[in-house]
Amino acid sequence: MLEAKKKRSLRSLTGLLVILLIYMILTLIASTFYTKSYSPLTNTLAQLGNPKLNPSGAIFYNIGVLLVSGSTFLIAFLLLILPKQWLTPRGGNRRMFFYLSASFMMLFGFFYLLTALVPSGSDDSVNSLFTLIFLVCLELFFVFSAAGVRRMKDHIPWVPSFGFTIAAVNLLLVAASAITGMQIISWIMPITSWSYMSVFVYEFSYAG
Repeated sequence: MLEAKKKRSLRSLTGLLVILLIYMILTLIASTFYTKSYSPLTNTLAQLGNPKLNPSGAIFYNIGVLLVSGSTFLIAFLLLILPKQWLTPRGGNRRMFFYLSASFMMLFGFFYLLTALVPSGSDDSVNSLFTLIFLVCLELFFVFSAAGVRRMKDHIPWVPSFGFTIAAVNLLLVAASAITGMQIISWIMPITSWSYMSVFVYEFSYAG
């Protein structure tokens, strides 16, 4: 039984890492088409998907976002419909935290997907709104999922603290971005966010 759980967790983690690898490759390809000099210090990731700034490469970046966001939405949907430990009759608060975290994970995936369908450069105000909503949903996912994992019987002890830490770090990054205007922050947030997402998928697959 234990061995089966480990294999299931590794399959889930491998699938997510493959998707993220494809996203990174598409992002790299998109950056090679950028019409001006491109640097993480001066440019945001979203600018790679801007059809005005990157007319030839925007499609590659936006396909990557569609792949990642669509997969996130699908994973969250499967978590909601498949029976897991959090949904046992005696799950208590785990049930509430499960539904909240999976719901916000789904909303994050949905609005992240919309930022690719309406990229910056096509309608900046709408894109900014979608970006704000998916960031809020992402933060709420961190908080509720970390709180839920802490209530599971079998979990890696440091995972909840990791989730809460990532949520706090991302808030600080957003504030620092607004104050300093440093674009490299838009590169740091995906790294911190997906590192926790990977751990969460592994943990939940193992303990579920």
